[in-house]
Amino acid sequence: MSEFMGLIHGNYEAKDDGFLPGGASLHNCMTPHGPDTKSYEATISRGNNVGPHKITDTLAFMFESSLIPRISRSALESPFLDHDYYQCWIGLRSHFTVPEKSLGSLTLNNGIRTKE
Repeated sequence: MSEFMGLIHGNYEAKDDGFLPGGASLHNCMTPHGPDTKSYEATISRGNNVGPHKITDTLAFMFESSLIPRISRSALESPFLDHDYYQCWIGLRSHFTVPEKSLGSLTLNNGIRTKE
C-alpha cells in the first residue's frame, strides 16, 4: 500500500521529534516506513503486557491506496522538503529472534544462514 499521512494538530506518536503540524509524508508501496527509532524503542521497552493506551490532544490523518501516486515537480523542488527524513531510522535494530530449533538444517557461516 502507498500511504499519505499528515499531522493537523499536536504530536504524531510514531515520530514525536520533527513531525510538525502541517507536515505530511508520502511512502509509496514497497517503501519501508513506520515509527522512528526513538518511538519504536520506547514502545518495545514497555514490554509485552502493555495494553492499548489513549492518545490525546492530537489530530492526524492517513490515506492508503494500492495505487502509486506521482509526485509533482513543484513538490520535489519545495524548500520545505526534508532531505534528512530517512535519518529518523538510523540506529533501528531488530528485536526479533529465530529459535534455534526452527533453523532445521541451516547453520550460521560468518553470520549467514546456509544449508548444510
